[in-house]
Amino acid sequence: MNNHTTVTEFILVGFGDHPELQCLLFMVFLVIYMITVFGNLGMILLIKIDTRLHTPMYFFLSNLSLVDFCYSSVITPNMLVNFWVENPVISFNGCATQFFFFGSFAGIEGFLLAVMAYDRYVAVCKPLLYTVTMSPHLNVLLVLVTYLAGFLNAAIHTGFTFQLSFCHSNVINHFFCDTPPLLKLSCSDTHVNEVVIFAFASFNELSCLLIILISYLYILVAILRIRSAEGRHKAFSTCASHLMVVTIFFGTILFMYLRPSTSYAMDQDKVVSVFYTVIIPMLNPLIYSLRNKEVKTSLGKIFKTNSFYFFGSILAVEAGCEALPVVVIVYPSLTLTDTETTFMWFLTIHFSRNKKMSSHNHTIVTEFILLGLTDDPVLEKILFAVFLVIYLVTLAGNLCMIVLISVNSHLQTPMYFFLSHLSFVDICYSSNITPNMLHDFLSDQKTISYAGCFTQCLLFIALVITEFYILASMALDRYVAICSPLHYSTRMSKNICLCLVTVSYTCGYLNGLSQTLLTFHLSFCGSLEINHFYCADPPLLLLACSDTYVKKMAMLVVAGLTLSSSLFIIVLSYLFIIAAILRIRSAEGRRKAFSTCGSHLTTVTLFYGTLFCMYLRSPSEKSVEESKIFAVFYAFLSPMLNPLIYSLRNKDVIHAMQQVIKGNIFYKIEI
Repeated sequence: MNNHTTVTEFILVGFGDHPELQCLLFMVFLVIYMITVFGNLGMILLIKIDTRLHTPMYFFLSNLSLVDFCYSSVITPNMLVNFWVENPVISFNGCATQFFFFGSFAGIEGFLLAVMAYDRYVAVCKPLLYTVTMSPHLNVLLVLVTYLAGFLNAAIHTGFTFQLSFCHSNVINHFFCDTPPLLKLSCSDTHVNEVVIFAFASFNELSCLLIILISYLYILVAILRIRSAEGRHKAFSTCASHLMVVTIFFGTILFMYLRPSTSYAMDQDKVVSVFYTVIIPMLNPLIYSLRNKEVKTSLGKIFKTNSFYFFGSILAVEAGCEALPVVVIVYPSLTLTDTETTFMWFLTIHFSRNKKMSSHNHTIVTEFILLGLTDDPVLEKILFAVFLVIYLVTLAGNLCMIVLISVNSHLQTPMYFFLSHLSFVDICYSSNITPNMLHDFLSDQKTISYAGCFTQCLLFIALVITEFYILASMALDRYVAICSPLHYSTRMSKNICLCLVTVSYTCGYLNGLSQTLLTFHLSFCGSLEINHFYCADPPLLLLACSDTYVKKMAMLVVAGLTLSSSLFIIVLSYLFIIAAILRIRSAEGRRKAFSTCGSHLTTVTLFYGTLFCMYLRSPSEKSVEESKIFAVFYAFLSPMLNPLIYSLRNKDVIHAMQQVIKGNIFYKIEI
């Protein structure tokens, strides 16, 4: 590098010139990104599981969805983080990496759209030779060429851009590292770069557009030769979604890049950039699902005809559960792949940047002090013994439930599949709090690091919300079992169950992340003593010296929505269940039907009752003291009680336990 001053990082201005809109923009872009992730991963999953969509057209569409997911993920998570940091910096290497991958995926999308146009040309103009011409080997080859061309093109752009000298300023007037704002920062001659970039962009875009235009000219001629209006409509309908995507994508790209740098207006370009980096990846799966009969038919088969079942299934399909392998019962939370990786990177950025915010926080917070339940040394020893026993019972009970379900073939049903995940979540969110609290009972230094507090808060919120939706899924399962018993095995299929569990974990972690970021964006300048035994939102808000109104409202809205939405599913399910049970004539039949729901109803009542008392109120000193009692119940007693409730009140589980015990006794007698 021939930089007069060595540039180690850049500052991304983003939308910082509108500070009053930061919170609103964060929520808007977070929702858009969630829809993008669910929509594109859902499209990939749908194409994967439906054999009727195993055609060249949908093979290319699945790759388009993958590219949309990737190039949105290159930009959006970092942009979301930057809404909450005072000094939104990106390293030189980070900027180059973002520049390279965004250029790669944007280029790949252009080439893929050209390949999809050629596929439509062969399908419409040469239908008898379609399967021969568009063979699997050729399809894979075409996709590989698009990826290779995209990465090669981006490598050339990145090499030419980042060999420039940046000595004027390191402030990028954009929300990501893009070509026009980077060229403005350079103090060396950018003429060669502008010519090369313009030439490559022109060649790539125009070559893709040429293939698309020629393909559609032939398609148009072929359609006009069809005599029947119905035939013409059917032939053109196969191209409508692709045409719409092409128009939106190439229109914005051509407007953005195919003009001299003197005509750039950065504020205008930011709006255009938002459209093709954030909006287009969200729109593509919606366009292909809403305007495509085969996709809608495939979705309809999954959703079935029952409206209530449709509600549960649509959540599942959008979750993209292809990432869940067969080990899901043992370690379900370790299978979120791309989404989980993105958010772990998201957290790392938040931690590293928050420590630099000394100008925003009055003092740099490195740790908090947890006051716990009591400061009486004698009582602490007693509480240590009590909570240790509770924790051991919780671990033993929930682990035994998971093992019992996995080894007993009679329990390989959707109901017990969900129960195994409920037990896993109970273990996780009890383990997130108890070991640290047990340590504090025996330690003089009851501190927790800033990063540790962040992690504990995130995991707790995420796992609690995950439990909401797992309980709702279990209610949906009971509804189908009692109200549609003949369709139970098809409606609650393995794919649907996996999807429902995946969407539960995804919703939990996304909500946990957003709430935790809002909390730890606050300034903590007074006392650092948390009046609780773990890092909970209400006592943390009492320590903040900055305005907590946005956080309180967000906490109330998220808690209200998650509680009400999951409760709505549960209440509606049980209304249908009660109506179905009342139609059963025999008392024995009614008792048997209702007994399958007794354990679930007990768990729901205990769990939701304490959480309503805990969160649906404004934080205050009095409410924090009261919340400790409620927190003890749902953090320790509820996870311990759940396996006991399901084992003592469930004949299938009792029978399975008896078989295991008898089997072990018989084995020992033989020995």
